[in-house]
Amino acid sequence: GGAGAQKEIYGDIIRYLMPEIKAGRAMLMLNTGDHKNVWEGLLKDIPELKEAVTHFDDFEDAKNFADSLLTPAGDTSAPKGIHVFYNKDIFAAVYVTNLLMRGSDVLVTKPSELAFYPVPKLFIRRVGGHEAWGAIHSAEIGDGTYECETKNSVREMLDQFQKEPEILNRMCMNIIKNKAAGVYYGAYEVIRLATKC
Repeated sequence: GGAGAQKEIYGDIIRYLMPEIKAGRAMLMLNTGDHKNVWEGLLKDIPELKEAVTHFDDFEDAKNFADSLLTPAGDTSAPKGIHVFYNKDIFAAVYVTNLLMRGSDVLVTKPSELAFYPVPKLFIRRVGGHEAWGAIHSAEIGDGTYECETKNSVREMLDQFQKEPEILNRMCMNIIKNKAAGVYYGAYEVIRLATKC
């Protein structure tokens, strides 16, 4: 949720998923970055979040939790419920997302720089106009959705992910193909070119 520009959309997603979470059919991880006020606002709006497990200002705890996500499908020891992450250190706060996405089925984000990460993505409404291209690019290469601009379109996509596993399977297969084609290696290529001088 970052600085909370779309707290209302994230609040709607949490409320919408709550029955699935309570039934054990979904798990939710929220990274509020270095913005504790975002968590406090969500907690005020959604009292059920009091039951969430918090991972605050403890990078090792967050790292260990992220490692615990890497379990085989169907493993009953996999984490459940809602887990919330916050770290006052901006670098640790951002890096936690990198760790968590390894064990995530879907990353819900605005089409920011995360649009270029190799993980299935559900894109909510952008904040800046330039961000539209992140969702367009991701949809074109098949590793993310189009930009879901309304609460209803986000809900519809969440339903599709739950009811039609083929959508996620296809995104994962596209990620494998894209990786083989070098799509996700832009940063490495920049470093290679910079050190070649």
